[in-house]
Amino acid sequence: MRALLCVFLWLPEIGAGVTGTHLHKIDTAPVGIAGRFFVNFSRSTAADAELTRYPGKTSVLLGIKTGKRFDRFGIFGKARIGTWYFRRAFFATDVGGVLEYYPSRHTVIRIDTGDTILFYGGTALGTVHNFQPGIGFGYRF
Repeated sequence: MRALLCVFLWLPEIGAGVTGTHLHKIDTAPVGIAGRFFVNFSRSTAADAELTRYPGKTSVLLGIKTGKRFDRFGIFGKARIGTWYFRRAFFATDVGGVLEYYPSRHTVIRIDTGDTILFYGGTALGTVHNFQPGIGFGYRF
């Protein structure tokens, strides 16, 4: 248990970013501001949490990021689940890739691309895939 606490105390990362998507079925393309929190379990795997606020919409996604970290760059895959809120809550998944650049030991620039899949439940909209790019900055402790 003590070793697990050391992981959480020594390897967190926080960040912020800008992201956008085109929500095809409702024909809107919101741009949002994201806050991120990561717990790096190793050089290759991290828990990934993101809260994004769009005009009139909010998304919360939690998942995992795994891949390869080099000296100055990292390339990862990500898989997250969560909820998008607008009028009501809709289940969502986000699957995609992450490219990171490390300008210094404690900073990271992150470029995301993903397929945000919204499950509109029993509505006529059904299940919809939406391309979602993003860019952000983070601080690694």
